Amino acid sequence: MPPDADAADAAPATSAAEDRPPQRLGYGAMPGGLHVAAAETLPQGTVELGLLSGYGYRKDLLAKDHTLNRATGELAVAYAPLPNLVLGLSFDGRYDKHQGIASMTDDGYVGDPHLLIRAAAPMGKLALGGQLGIWVPGKDAPSIAGSAISVDARALLSVEAGFGTFTFNAGFRLDNSAKSVDEPGKLSVEDQVSLGVSKFHAALGGASLRVPIGERWYVALEGSADVFVGDGAPGPIIRGGGVIGAAVSDAVSIIGYVEGAKVPGLKYSDVAAGMVALVPYEPMITGGLGLQARFGGHRPVAATSHIIKLPKSVSVTVVGADVAGVVVDDTGKPVVGARITVKLKNSIGTTFSDDKGGYLIVKVPIGRTVNGKTELDDTGAEITAEVANKKPGSVTLTLGKGTNAVPQITLDPMLPPGQLRAVIINVGTSRPIAGASVTIQPGDITATSGADGKFTVDLPPGQYKITVTAKGLAQQQLDVNIDPNGVAIKNIDMHK
Repeated sequence: MPPDADAADAAPATSAAEDRPPQRLGYGAMPGGLHVAAAETLPQGTVELGLLSGYGYRKDLLAKDHTLNRATGELAVAYAPLPNLVLGLSFDGRYDKHQGIASMTDDGYVGDPHLLIRAAAPMGKLALGGQLGIWVPGKDAPSIAGSAISVDARALLSVEAGFGTFTFNAGFRLDNSAKSVDEPGKLSVEDQVSLGVSKFHAALGGASLRVPIGERWYVALEGSADVFVGDGAPGPIIRGGGVIGAAVSDAVSIIGYVEGAKVPGLKYSDVAAGMVALVPYEPMITGGLGLQARFGGHRPVAATSHIIKLPKSVSVTVVGADVAGVVVDDTGKPVVGARITVKLKNSIGTTFSDDKGGYLIVKVPIGRTVNGKTELDDTGAEITAEVANKKPGSVTLTLGKGTNAVPQITLDPMLPPGQLRAVIINVGTSRPIAGASVTIQPGDITATSGADGKFTVDLPPGQYKITVTAKGLAQQQLDVNIDPNGVAIKNIDMHK
């Protein structure tokens, strides 16, 4: 979505999860809707997977009692190799069943792949882009016909309106899809309707409005048209529909959609003569569900901070620093998914390492410029990296304006724990002491002896100091060393 930040009003920065909004994806696992592409790309390095399935219905297309039932499915993957470029590959399939008239009970499968290439760039509250689509129709799923390759090009414009985002598309399709059918006149009229190919090129147009609802939900409305051109071209296909989406997590989202379509009409006399204009006939109403998942990628995350707005008469600019580095394990291999925390006196920034172990946190506030005078008063940072099954690692750094390179953080493997077993004895009576209090440092670990005077504690490997107190007896202290996978056994004697 085009950025809507106002440079004059600094807003509180967000956390890593908040800076990764729910995927707002449609066709081809790309940002946008079912037919209207948004002038947006994906964060660099991101892979998006999309699954769409649906059911459509149309009545009275080929005859008064004719019904068309269509099951649709799409499997798509998109990848962003550059910040303003995304590539998509979609495999589309459908199954049509014709019913209602004894002579029209045909059914069949059709499938074909689409390749999408989109470039887009934000320009304030506007975003401009272009998309090239390459369509390879097939005769039967999942076959393809090279001579039928068709190409469409679209110009994309998205406008941030505050409450939502408007998107507009305009383009043209050079359609050779009818060449995937050798002799269409020999096919049944049901098959001709279900092929989804066209003998006509088409001008393309569309518009949509997407409105977020809270942090996890959004709704979108869209309309689109394919206007066929050429001698004998039929009327246009006009569509209107809506999408509702929700983020299950930062990486997974689901959508539901419904769409209505008006397609060119057919004369029943032409149908009886086996003469059907080859255009992509669509169901009158279609609805379905989609599942989307995000993998990899790296998105800069601003630090969490609280900035007090000053009167408009005072010119205030927050001075930010970018923090970048790499996390590796003890063998030098990158650590993926490590939680990175940059902690300053007044703010905290978090993100996660990418598939190369790299991370970047931007706009960490280290000071401010007031009426032209700059003061950097929060530059001391501790950068910590944490991931499961490894010891946390950290470095300290004094931040300056611009990009700050953090020394490489190495995470060592977590050593297996050891165990301390001890029995506490009253020397004067030679009896075990029940209920004695035990404190272990470092870690502020506590334990209490049982009726037999014994206690057992699991501890990470290292050196510890044990302090034991019991009513009426003098406090005792001793040192103990815990080895990995080792058991330290101690007898603790107490006296008055």
